[in-house]
Amino acid sequence: MVVAENVAKRQWNRQGYEYDYKYYREPRKKTNPHKKGRLILALGIIAVVAIIILSRYSMITESQYRISKLKAELKDLTAQNERLRVEVADLSSVARIEDIARNKLNMKAPESRQIIYLNTN
Repeated sequence: MVVAENVAKRQWNRQGYEYDYKYYREPRKKTNPHKKGRLILALGIIAVVAIIILSRYSMITESQYRISKLKAELKDLTAQNERLRVEVADLSSVARIEDIARNKLNMKAPESRQIIYLNTN
C-alpha cells in the first residue's frame, strides 16, 4: 500500500523524467514592467479625465441652481414692483389727494375772488 500511494503522488514530465508532484510548482510568468507601467499610466489618465468630467458636471449643476434661484428672485421682485406701482397709482389719485386736503388738512376750495389767472403769452 505504501508503494501504491507513492506512485500516485509521482508524475512524469514531457521528457519522461519522474518528479514528485507535491514539490513541483508552476513557473511564474514574468510580467513585463513596461506593460505594468503603461497600465498604471492608463488608469491614472482615466482617473484624471473622470475627475475633470465630474467637476464640470458639478459646476454645471451649481450654475443651474444659481440660475433657478435668480429666476425665483426675479419673479418675486417683479411681483413686488407691480404691487408698488398699484400702490403709487392709488396714493397719487386726485380723489384721494382732495379727500386728505379737505378732511385732514382742513383746506377749502378757493373762492372766485382768490383765483388769479396769468397770461403766459
